Amino acid sequence: MGFQTQAPVKNLKRRADLLRTLRHFFDERGFTEVQTPVLSRNTIIDRHLDPLELVMELPGELANTWYLQTSPEQSMKRLLSMGIGSIYQVGPVFRGGELGKNHNPEFTMAEWYDVAATFEDGLTLLDDLLRALLGTSSSERIRFDEAFRIATGLDLFSSSAIDLGRWSVDQNLVATKDWSSDWDDWVNLIFSERVQATLGLERPVLVTHFPASQAALARVCDEDTRTAERYEAFFQGVELANGYHELLDADQLLARSVVANKQRMDDGKGALPLENPLFDAMRAGMPNACGCALGFDRVVMLACQASTLNEVIAFTAANA
Repeated sequence: MGFQTQAPVKNLKRRADLLRTLRHFFDERGFTEVQTPVLSRNTIIDRHLDPLELVMELPGELANTWYLQTSPEQSMKRLLSMGIGSIYQVGPVFRGGELGKNHNPEFTMAEWYDVAATFEDGLTLLDDLLRALLGTSSSERIRFDEAFRIATGLDLFSSSAIDLGRWSVDQNLVATKDWSSDWDDWVNLIFSERVQATLGLERPVLVTHFPASQAALARVCDEDTRTAERYEAFFQGVELANGYHELLDADQLLARSVVANKQRMDDGKGALPLENPLFDAMRAGMPNACGCALGFDRVVMLACQASTLNEVIAFTAANA
C-alpha cells in the first residue's frame, strides 16, 4: 500500500532504542544536548556538499536566500565560543543531490564537540560510542596513506596526479587520465572505488591523518604537515562518521573557504556566502575541542542488518 513505509516496524523500534542509547551515552559523560537551527542565512562552505536553498521574504533586512544546513557545525561552534562546554545534538540535516542505497537528501546526524579533548581523546570517544551502539569490539586504527597503500599498492604522497590518473585508467575506474588534473579528485576516486570497500569488514576501523589538502575544518598535524588531524569511521565498508581535532584559527578557515568556493565554481556550482558569524565566534575564542558527525541512519542500518536506508528511515525521499 502506497501510504506505508518501506521500513519494517521492528527496525523503527530498534532505531528508537539506539537513539536512547546514544543520548544516554553522552548524558552520562556530562555533555549538554542542544538544538540549533536547520535553516540559516549562512552555511559551511564545502566543495562537495550542496546545501538546499530556500527563498523566503521576511520583514526587515534579513536575506531572502536561506540554507537548510548540511551539518549543525557552525551553530554548535558558536555555542562553544560562549562557554557552554561539551555538547551534542541529534537531528535532521540536508544535502542536495544525495540519493541512493546509503544516501537520502534528508537524514539524521548526531554531532558532538568534546571540549579540551585531544586528537587521541576524539578517537577513543568515537570508538566507545560505536561499541555502545553496535556491540562491536574495539576499532582498528589505520592511517589514510597506509590504507591507501594496502588496497592499491600506491604510495600516496609520492604519487602525482598523473600517476594516480594513469593507475585509475589501468584499473578501468575512468576512461581517460584527462578526467581531472586535480590530485584530490584522483585520491577521492580511488579511495571510494578501491579502498573504502576493504575497510572495517570484521570490526570498525578509524582511518586517521587524512591528507592536509582534505583537512576541511581540522588542524594540520604539527609532526607531519602533509596530514591533518581528521578521522573517519568505517564498518563493513560503510562510512559512519567524520571527525576533526578542530581548527581554531578563523583566518585559516576563511582562506580555506575562499579556496572551496573557487573549487565549487570550477566544478560548475554556485559560490556560497563567505560571511559567517562563525568567524567572529572563533576570533572571540573557541575552545580546543574534538568534534565529530555520525550518520545515525547508517548506524541503524548496520544494527538492523539492513541493506539500504529505506529499511530504517520511516519515509525516504521516494515516499516522503
